Formats: sequence, structure tokens, C-alpha cells
Amino acid sequence: MNRFKHLGPIRATLVALLLATSAVAEDEHAAHRAQALAKQNFLVSERSYALPPVTLVDQTGAPVPIEQLRTGAERTIVSFIFTSCAGICPMITANVARALPELDRIDEDYQVVLITVDPEFDTPERLAEYAGRFGTGDDVRFLTGRSEDVFRVLRDLDALYEGDNKMNHQPVTLISNTAPSGWHRIDGLIGADTLVQQYRAVIERERRAG
Repeated sequence: MNRFKHLGPIRATLVALLLATSAVAEDEHAAHRAQALAKQNFLVSERSYALPPVTLVDQTGAPVPIEQLRTGAERTIVSFIFTSCAGICPMITANVARALPELDRIDEDYQVVLITVDPEFDTPERLAEYAGRFGTGDDVRFLTGRSEDVFRVLRDLDALYEGDNKMNHQPVTLISNTAPSGWHRIDGLIGADTLVQQYRAVIERERRAG
């Protein structure tokens, strides 16, 4: 039953809008939830990237030749963070950490690599402390190195940010596939469930291709 019917269609619409506005105003978290939903939008594409001949180091100080990055496991998941970030980076890292148990159930032959976009500040020691905050243990490798090497990796993986402000860096996730230099690219902030879904989609597409 329409309780606004006696008001006429125009007035009924206005009343409904006023009530809806009031409800939103009463819920102080509504805007935050709307922003969170908007951030779940993402774009998926298939790209080909040649990894550069540079060597970075992980949070233990061990060298990581980037050209051999994909050889460490059947699939490699890559994203980008920096430890002093108070915005999307903790979300990216937390979502990766939450996805690990489900990724293990799908296929254990994978590795996760998070590359800093702030190599001058993010020493291996700072990356190790950051990893400890999220409880990733040895399941995620955090990479840093000389600025020129790190930014060559960012450039070659199309992950450079605009200007001189590292806060401008955008959320990007890459999942390697079986094609030579092939990557499944996800632009946008994604949650743990979406990361798992996209990882599963890469595997299923490869299986269908035979």
C-alpha cells in the first residue's frame, strides 16, 4: 500500500526523497559505505610486460632479480605499496593477507610480491616491520632497492604515478599467466574476495584454453 498516494505523484516523490535524505543524515557512516562501494570498481585487462634486468632486494635483504621474478612459482601476484602510506596501501596489504588462505586452497604454486613506490624511505628493515604488522610472514615478499631500479620496474609494469607525490600512486594488481610476458591486470582497489576470484579466473581461462 502506498501511504503517499493521497499526496499526488509529485508531492509523494518529494516526501519520499526527504525521508530518504533524513535517513542518510541519521546514519553518519552512510557516506563512508558509499565511498567504499565506489572503490570496489575495477577494470581488468590482459597485458604483456617485459621485466627489466635489474635486481631488487626483499625484506630480508635477499637479492631478487626481476627478470626471474616469474620463475619463482607457476603464478606471481604483484602489487604496489609504501610503508608510510595511510591511505590505500594498508588496505591493499591487508586484503592480500586475508586472501592467502583461500589462494592456498586453490593452488599453492604461487607467490605474492609487493613492491614499494618509495624506495628511498622503505629499507628492507622498514619493509620487514611493515610485513610484521600484517602478519604476512614469508608468504609475501616486499621489494625495495635503488630508486632508479625500482622506478624502472614501475615504469615497465605501467605502475608509475603522476607527479612527484607518491600519494598519487593508483592501486594496481598483476597476476601472471602462462603467456610469455603475459599479465592479468586489475586497475582499482580490490578486496580479498575479488583477488581470489580474479586469481581463479586466470586459472580457469588457462584450463579452457587447454
